[in-house]
Amino acid sequence: MAIVGTWKLSLETPFGVQTPSLRINADGTGGLISPIGEAPLNDLVLEDDTAEFSASVPTPMGNFAIGFSVKASGDALAGTFTSPLGATDFTGVREA
Repeated sequence: MAIVGTWKLSLETPFGVQTPSLRINADGTGGLISPIGEAPLNDLVLEDDTAEFSASVPTPMGNFAIGFSVKASGDALAGTFTSPLGATDFTGVREA
C-alpha cells in the first residue's frame, strides 16, 4: 500500500503551523507523533493510497478529536483534517 510509512505533515492550526509525524502501519495501526507525545490512530481505514482515521490530539487547550482523510501520491501526501474549529487542508512528505 502506497500510504503505509512515516510522513512529516505541515498543518495550519490556530496555534500556528504544526509539523507532526504520521506513522501508518500495514497492520492497520499507527500514530500521530508530536513533541507533546503520540496519539494513536483510531478507526483507521486503509485502501491503496488513501487512509481515513481519527485521533485525540493534545493541544494547549486540551485534547481535540481530529478526523483525517489523506491520499498519498509517490512521496507526497495531501489531505484534510477536521477539528471542532472546522476543516483544513494539509500536506506531507514521506520520511520513511
